[in-house]
Amino acid sequence: MARAMIYFRIFTILLATSFMAVVFYGDLTTVTALLAGLCGGFVAVVAAQNDAAVKFKTLEKRLQQLETKLAQNTK
Repeated sequence: MARAMIYFRIFTILLATSFMAVVFYGDLTTVTALLAGLCGGFVAVVAAQNDAAVKFKTLEKRLQQLETKLAQNTK
């Protein structure tokens, strides 16, 4: 849950920055394209981290199974 809050804060900062860019530059089309790129990048990073976390949890479960099997074989 703490990671989700960090992502939310980062996303909020990026969104506020894009709105400031609209105010300063006034070119809505360019800033909209920039915002779309930022959101796409954000989604890609979150998806990659979630995928890595799932793989890590699977690896931990497999390691526990192997440790249990090894302990049973040594007794």
